[in-house]
Amino acid sequence: MKMGNPLSNAVFWALWVVFTPLFLQARTPQKHITPNSWDLIAQSLKGSPVPYQGKMELTASSHLSSGSFVTSIRFAPPHFYRREVFGSNGKVKEIAILNDKEEWIYRRDTKKYWKMPPTAPLDNQKELNTLKANYDVSSPKASHAAGRRAFKIKLFSKENHSLSRIFWLDPKYGVILKTEVYDDSGRLKSKSDFKKIRFFVKKPVPPKWFAFKPPKKSHPAQESLDISLQSAKKQFKIAPLTPSWLPFGYALDHIRTLVHQGHPVIQEEFSDGINAISLFEYKDLGSKMSGEKISLKNGASAYLSRDSEVKTLTWQKNSLRMVLVSSLETDKLTRIAASIP
Repeated sequence: MKMGNPLSNAVFWALWVVFTPLFLQARTPQKHITPNSWDLIAQSLKGSPVPYQGKMELTASSHLSSGSFVTSIRFAPPHFYRREVFGSNGKVKEIAILNDKEEWIYRRDTKKYWKMPPTAPLDNQKELNTLKANYDVSSPKASHAAGRRAFKIKLFSKENHSLSRIFWLDPKYGVILKTEVYDDSGRLKSKSDFKKIRFFVKKPVPPKWFAFKPPKKSHPAQESLDISLQSAKKQFKIAPLTPSWLPFGYALDHIRTLVHQGHPVIQEEFSDGINAISLFEYKDLGSKMSGEKISLKNGASAYLSRDSEVKTLTWQKNSLRMVLVSSLETDKLTRIAASIP
């Protein structure tokens, strides 16, 4: 039998050794590399690098009531958005828009709109550090949401190790496709998930997405104007009153000062990286407080009202009207209120 060229055989086997693994690797389905949970969350804080639009259903439940609504969301980097909330009749009942020049809120039932300076973008690293300080995370688990590949991540409170939230994150664009929120007892408080979502990788989005023109017969609400805290102290003789007690992990995030109906309003916002507490302080004009009357630990009376999971606690402190807004448990809200000097 005639033997082939030894050199040719050697070259053949060398090529076989080099390229066969590559050929087999190319034909073998590749497993996706599982990213780090905190890297995924950091990506979501930055926002999607490409525009998208979608429809999301939000459901909230409490011991007293439950309800759901649908909202349309449009987003474009760096932080433009348009949100339209639909009523039970399928018609838009509220619109919120943010672009680089202004922020708008319009409510169809009252035919009122608010025009404000644009909200400053979040400090992503600060938000991430706050989350890491207050929450532990599970390893990401491959899943699906909104018909897309996603990673499911659980967040646990470092205070009592209870499950706080579950996120389903899109690993490609960093969008949170689905969220479940739990209270300290493990009860599901609310959930939100995209029923459909579309990303615009190459196609530009219409400029009208983030533009707003007040409808006919609508009228502006009493305008709220941003002023500096220094101006509020000097012009209106009002300064922020900060609670001496806050729940575990909460810290002052920012202070905003406004003039509303000719009077100053100071808003302090506290956050643990996910949840927020808003404290409003303004001159008491004598308007009636509504809600369930309760007693604070310092002996003062307050009024508690609920809108699904969001609670509002209102009380009078000397010549000031104080308002706390949060989804926290009532006992924590009353403790915060009583701790304000």
